[in-house]
Amino acid sequence: MRNNKPLHIALSGIDGAGKSTQLELLQSQYQHQGKSVIYLWTRGGNTPGVEGLKAFSRKLLGKKLPPSGHSKKRDEMLGRAWVQYAWLVLAMLDLMWIYAICVRWWLWQGKVVICDRYLWDTLIDFKIMFPDLSVENWPLWKILVWATPKPELQCLLMIPLELSEKRCAQKYEPFPDTPKRRARRYDLYMEVSSLNHWKVLDSTLPVEAVFENIRSYLS
Repeated sequence: MRNNKPLHIALSGIDGAGKSTQLELLQSQYQHQGKSVIYLWTRGGNTPGVEGLKAFSRKLLGKKLPPSGHSKKRDEMLGRAWVQYAWLVLAMLDLMWIYAICVRWWLWQGKVVICDRYLWDTLIDFKIMFPDLSVENWPLWKILVWATPKPELQCLLMIPLELSEKRCAQKYEPFPDTPKRRARRYDLYMEVSSLNHWKVLDSTLPVEAVFENIRSYLS
C-alpha cells in the first residue's frame, strides 16, 4: 500500500455486501503501519447533529415525537411535505459539517479516513425515503456534492439481492429494510454501478480475495 499521507477511502454497497469487514481489515492494516485512522459511518438523518436535535425535541415534546426506526406514526409524520423538506435540509447541513469540515480537517492532519458508506449511499437513502422529491436536483444537494472531498478510492461492493437477504438474516440490524425497500435499494445500486463514482467489486468472492482487489487499487 502507498505510504504517502493523507489517504481517504470509502466503501459502498447494499447491506450484507461486506463493507464493515473490508473496512476493518483496512483499519487494522493502517494501524499496524502506525498510522492514525478515522473510521466513519454516515447515513443522512442519523448523523450526530440530527440525532442530538431529535433527542432535544423528544425531551421537549415527549411522546408527540415518534422514536427512531420504522413505525406507522413516524411514516405519517414524514408524509407531511414540510417535515420532509425540513428533515432533508437538516440532514444535508449536518452532512456538510461532517464531510466538508470534519473530513477535510482529519485529512489535513494527515490521518487515514476510511468511510463505511458515503455521499452516494446517502442519495440512494433519500431516493428511497422521498422518491418524489428529486433531491439530486436541489441546490443544497449540489452544494454538498461540490463541498464534499472525493475519496482517492471509492469501491462499490456488489452481491446478488438473495445473498444480501441471507446475510442480513444472520446478523443484527437495528433498523432493517423491508423486503420491498431492500429490493429498491438493490435496483438503485445496480443503476448507479455503471457511473464513475466507484470501482465496482464482486463481493461474492472470499473475504481475502475482495481485500486483495481493494489493495491492488491502493498500490
